[in-house]
Amino acid sequence: MAKIYIEVIPSAGSAKTTNFVNKLAIIIDVLRATSTMVTALANGCKAIVPVHTPEEALEKRLLLPGTLLGGERQAQRLAGFDFGNSPFDYVPEKVGGKRVIMTTTNGTRAIMACREAAYICMASFLNLQSIVEAVQQKFSENSEMEGLVIICAGTNDRFDLPDTLCAGMLIDALGPECVLNDLGIAARMLYKSNENCLTETVLGTNHGQRLISLGFKEDIIHCTTSNILPIVPILIEDEIIWLTEEMVW
Repeated sequence: MAKIYIEVIPSAGSAKTTNFVNKLAIIIDVLRATSTMVTALANGCKAIVPVHTPEEALEKRLLLPGTLLGGERQAQRLAGFDFGNSPFDYVPEKVGGKRVIMTTTNGTRAIMACREAAYICMASFLNLQSIVEAVQQKFSENSEMEGLVIICAGTNDRFDLPDTLCAGMLIDALGPECVLNDLGIAARMLYKSNENCLTETVLGTNHGQRLISLGFKEDIIHCTTSNILPIVPILIEDEIIWLTEEMVW
């Protein structure tokens, strides 16, 4: 496989100045949007529809009867929504066979910011190895791909260590032949120095401490568990779905 040129960007806001044309974009929001999306799909959710705002979510539900609403602002469930942003909200008996319209502070904004990319998928620690395999396959099949952009959703347009650690784990798994920007190099270094204590490190971050203060410590433990869900969530038109073997992506 040819070298993969990788650009890591630190936040959803940084995506505004990034060229995504003919590239594969990977969104990472460890705490908690992409982790929750992966969990929801694993529990039978039919599709996730990302939107910018709570108002847009409410309007879209009128067009999609029977669809559920999920989302948060500042880590708290939105009034009138069926779910917050905890992966434990999205249990099989509630999301099985259902679509969920989702809006979050950082993660869904990052997704919407890279719509010009040729391909878009969602990564977390939970499904990291499946994403690695999907990336390798895509670049092997398509010699015209110009690179990979990893969007760390960040926290309110600021650097976020949990997302950067996950980006570093992804880069490390893709191998030494990758050509990285400076943040990609830093992400790999951060991951390598914390690979044996990911949960403990994330628990101690600003984002982790805020979630703990709100009662979400178990979310962090779940979201920092590696490679337990063999799922590749991809954005097709306006929906995030589980990529299956029979699908053309």
